[in-house]
Amino acid sequence: MNPLSKDSISVKQRHITARVITYILAILSSLGLMIFVILSSGSTEPKFIAVVSGIWILFFLFCLYKISHARRYKGVFRKGVLSVTELDNMDGIAFEELACDILIANGFEAAENTQATCDYGVDILASREGITYAIQCKRYLEPVGIEAVQQVYAGRAYYECHVAVVLTNQSFTANAKHLADKLGVVLWDRETLRNLL
Repeated sequence: MNPLSKDSISVKQRHITARVITYILAILSSLGLMIFVILSSGSTEPKFIAVVSGIWILFFLFCLYKISHARRYKGVFRKGVLSVTELDNMDGIAFEELACDILIANGFEAAENTQATCDYGVDILASREGITYAIQCKRYLEPVGIEAVQQVYAGRAYYECHVAVVLTNQSFTANAKHLADKLGVVLWDRETLRNLL
C-alpha cells in the first residue's frame, strides 16, 4: 500500500499550482458576484456599495495571502532558510507540504503527502535507504498528545511502512512519550525539527 514515487516534488509543485489557480478563480468569481449583487440590487446607496465592496476586498486580500503563502514554499527546500518560529505561523496543510521538502533536503530519497481525507493517520510517506516511514505532522500551539501516536501507529500498519513518526513544531506530553516508547513510534519534536531546518 506504499504509493511513494520518485517524482514527489513535481507532484507537490502541481498541487501548489492548482491551489494558486483555484484562488485566482475564486477572486475572479467573487468579483463577478460582487458586480452582479450591486447591479441587481438597483441600489445607488453609497453605504451599501461600500459594504459589498469592503467584503470583496477582504476576500481578495485573503486570497492574495493564500497565494503568496503557497508560492513561498513552492519548490525545493534549502537548509538554513527557515526558522522553527516561522513554521509556527503556517497552516497545517502548508506545514505538511513543507515537511516533505525538509525530508528530501535531509537525505530522504522520496517523500510525498497522502490524500487530505482518509489518510489513516499518516500525512507523509517517505523512504530512505530502503526503510519506509509513515509520518504524521502536527503543527500545534501546544504539546502533542497520545492521539497522534495512536493514529500514526495504526497508519504505519495500513501503509505497511517500517517506521512510524510523529513530527511536530512543539513538544510531546508525558503520556505521548510513554505510549510512543511502548509502541516503538519515533517522536520528532521542536528541537529535532530545528536540526532538520
